[in-house]
Amino acid sequence: MSSVLPQKSMSGTYSPATGVFDEAFDRQAPRPHWKLLWNRVDQLGAAELQRRTIQAEHLLNENGVTFGGMTDSSGNPRPWKLDLIPMILDEKTWAHIAEGIEQRAKLQNLLIRDIYGDLEAVQAGILPPEVVYGHNAFMFPANGLHTRQNSLVLYSAELARSENGKFWVMADRSNAPAGAGFALENRIVTKRILPQLSNSFEIRKLAPFFAKLKATLKALSPRKIDHPRVAILSNGPTHPYYFEDVYLARYLGIDLVQGSDLAVREDQVFLKTLAGLINVDVLVVRGDEGDIDPVECGGGAPHGVPGLLQAIRSGTVALANMPGSGIIESPVFKSVLPKLCQFYLGTTLKIPSIATWWCGDASSREYVFDNMRSLVIKPAFRASGGEEVIGENLSVDEQNQLRKRILTHPHSFVAQELIRRSAAPTLSGEGKLTSGHVAMRVFAVADEDSYSVMPGGLVRVADSSGPMELSIAGGETSKDLWVETSSPERSMTLLPGEHRNVQLNRTTAKFPSRVADDLFWLGQNLDRSDQLSRMCRSLLSRVHNSVDTDSDATSVLLRSLVDVGAIEPGFVVNGLVETLPRLHDSLPAIIADNNQSRGLGQSVSELLRLCSLIRDWISPETWQQLHRTASDFQDAISGASDLAEFADELDDLILGLASAMGLIDNGMIRGPAWRFLDLGRRIERSRTTAQFARSVLDSDARHDPATLKMVIEVCDVQMTYRARYLDDVQQNGVFDLCITDLTNPRSILSQLELIAGHVAELPGNKVDPLRTEETRLAMSAVHQVKMLTSDDLGAMETIRLVSVLDIVDQAMRDLASLLERKYLLHSGDLRQIVDQGGVLS
Repeated sequence: MSSVLPQKSMSGTYSPATGVFDEAFDRQAPRPHWKLLWNRVDQLGAAELQRRTIQAEHLLNENGVTFGGMTDSSGNPRPWKLDLIPMILDEKTWAHIAEGIEQRAKLQNLLIRDIYGDLEAVQAGILPPEVVYGHNAFMFPANGLHTRQNSLVLYSAELARSENGKFWVMADRSNAPAGAGFALENRIVTKRILPQLSNSFEIRKLAPFFAKLKATLKALSPRKIDHPRVAILSNGPTHPYYFEDVYLARYLGIDLVQGSDLAVREDQVFLKTLAGLINVDVLVVRGDEGDIDPVECGGGAPHGVPGLLQAIRSGTVALANMPGSGIIESPVFKSVLPKLCQFYLGTTLKIPSIATWWCGDASSREYVFDNMRSLVIKPAFRASGGEEVIGENLSVDEQNQLRKRILTHPHSFVAQELIRRSAAPTLSGEGKLTSGHVAMRVFAVADEDSYSVMPGGLVRVADSSGPMELSIAGGETSKDLWVETSSPERSMTLLPGEHRNVQLNRTTAKFPSRVADDLFWLGQNLDRSDQLSRMCRSLLSRVHNSVDTDSDATSVLLRSLVDVGAIEPGFVVNGLVETLPRLHDSLPAIIADNNQSRGLGQSVSELLRLCSLIRDWISPETWQQLHRTASDFQDAISGASDLAEFADELDDLILGLASAMGLIDNGMIRGPAWRFLDLGRRIERSRTTAQFARSVLDSDARHDPATLKMVIEVCDVQMTYRARYLDDVQQNGVFDLCITDLTNPRSILSQLELIAGHVAELPGNKVDPLRTEETRLAMSAVHQVKMLTSDDLGAMETIRLVSVLDIVDQAMRDLASLLERKYLLHSGDLRQIVDQGGVLS
């Protein structure tokens, strides 16, 4: 039961929770540190809060904030949800939490170092040996690795507040702990959407924590240099935390890499770049530690680096966190953590763990059997938050069956107390305030011999007060966590404070060759999507109108789409008359088919995928434009069947792609990143235009004015042709504009000239006094097109012109393959570490 507050206001819609601790109210009265919030909420009102919530959702969507582990009914990443009503903790409460988390991080760091070191706690009889050696997360290759640095550089803990207001640690996170970036994004969005609210409070800032994180990572470098190379080792865009990987890399100003970007040579870790191999000093590991080195650990995860563990042994690279740190995430350690705290630190835990009983201990097992209905049973050696059984939900028979399972493998189970989580006000979709039950994730970073705790955190909210998934995917929405302060903090920046001159340079090839490869393919799919959308729009217009005089042009256009691989060949096997009715009905689905390997639907899907891969290498505005354009088109065409509506979506796609190209052309620095992206665009446009022109020239209707008008339309030169030749549509004039006219930025010759300029500037090409193979390919294609005459362009027999188009198509195909081999595919031999007489070598 709950009683509604009497006041007629926005805050009056909130019913304080009963049976659990309410963060905002104490016996129906607002807690002191929440009173100002209630006043501001009442001033804003329900309608305004709903409007601001929509703004926040739009901003999060624009920023691409998703969690890959959270999916909607279609299997797509579910957008990150943010409740604009923050959770507030007073200064005294936070001081207790910060002290407890600092102590706990120290304790866990000592425990990890002992597990992979001298095992003093095992020798003292405090830590059962089977808890260590029987643990499937114990990494034997990590023995002896934890001597040079803190094992635990980054740490997070899951907190819950029970009915009596006491905080408990529900889970420890040490294996690539996630969530700090999401917490920062929540803070930024909340302050931007509700500036009146945030400016009314004195709350602790998050920037000092990230400044400390950056300083700690730099200090880890084995090479004591001013600017060590620090990189986030990501699991790639399919990983749930990829948004956070990109976000933190950009915010901290460090590299973002995957395993394929790195190579180990002579026990040193290098970044593979266009300029060659570059030393990497520190890696922030964001994937599972068990896959960190496929040579010693097995697996084939995207963040795995063959030979990495040997490089750590050699002391040439530092990791955050060290491999093997994830072992302490298992709930079995909570059963002995109080004793371990006394053993390592000589004191008691300031924030206790949730009460835990390990069934491998006979007396604990007896307690579990006697009190099963009030406990939660879970695997002892898996990270907290996985499989669990709530005792009160079991029948008597089910309880007996569970007891038998436990007796069979008692060491494999633990039982924990069932805690009813505290409640906090949450804004509902109807603009009312309801009770949501919260889980807090707080973060700490190593600071020499201690730890600095982020003065805030990630709050997740669920409808139920019962157990919640102990990951950042848990709950229905998230909140910002505000920590009050009586001492206002000054603004700070992560930028260096000292004034000095930097070594000037204009460009650098020191970025991963994988990124160059992704940019190259992004450029190809960008231009392919543009060209195909124009061809499809022209086809839709003609099929929809079904004008007899346009039937030849429609047939040619259909054949052209088949020739470039955009639609299946079956649509041109039969006569046009037989296919038009079926084509009219099914054309939208045919064009949007993602299974057509070189079709428009697949090209836009690939554009969206590549966009996520190179997010850290293009401007936020360019990424937003590309992502929005591709996503909107995919959403709009799913199930579309109306030709007119589909044509409108193609118009929007063409406009969106044009905007993205404009941002790239006008805003991207003319360095190697831009060069490879533009090379991809120009090569694809040359090939697609050549293939399209060849399809037209192969048809019997190549001289037909309707067909030539269609070519003018697809190549987007209507205004220029009309200005030059009025309505005198002739073959040589049309193909001059599309193929040989350097004043037309879309012509084949314009593309080839740009390509020749690009390849001359590629890394290493200025060293060779003779022309490189890629330069010869580009110049040969330029020469072939420049040698075309007006007669060649307008000849009734098109053998010469078709031959040149074939040469251009093949030259661009060969050039793309050559660039891939020479610049974009860097690989080395795996260094196998084998057991020789019991010694790893």
